[in-house]
Amino acid sequence: MGAGAEPQFSPGGKWLAFSEPGGSGIVVRRFPEPGPRIQISNGPAAQARWSRDGTQLFYIAPDKKLMGVHFNGETGRVGAPRTLFQTRIIAASLSGFQYDVAPDGRFLINSLPSDASPLTLLTGWTAGLNR
Repeated sequence: MGAGAEPQFSPGGKWLAFSEPGGSGIVVRRFPEPGPRIQISNGPAAQARWSRDGTQLFYIAPDKKLMGVHFNGETGRVGAPRTLFQTRIIAASLSGFQYDVAPDGRFLINSLPSDASPLTLLTGWTAGLNR
């Protein structure tokens, strides 16, 4: 089957979506029978997740947009990727998924708050200890 990252079985277990090594993006293959790789994303992408009914695949694009693609589990045909919304995830390349799809189709996303406080670096603080 070849190496891949972040593998995800379709709800029916007949398809396996994963991130292709080398930044080629998200691909899908039949499982367990061998078959051709079906390209899902148009370029680099990460964190493929299936809808609960297996008719859609979601992934994070390099610009942190959540993308959606219709997928026909009978034929393996793929629709055109579409932008669902901009996320504020920490980083798509972190190990572990930064989002999940609820049974009703809504998303649970680990994100940075929009009003995140800046990091404050205090230097020379040890000089005050000697007084």
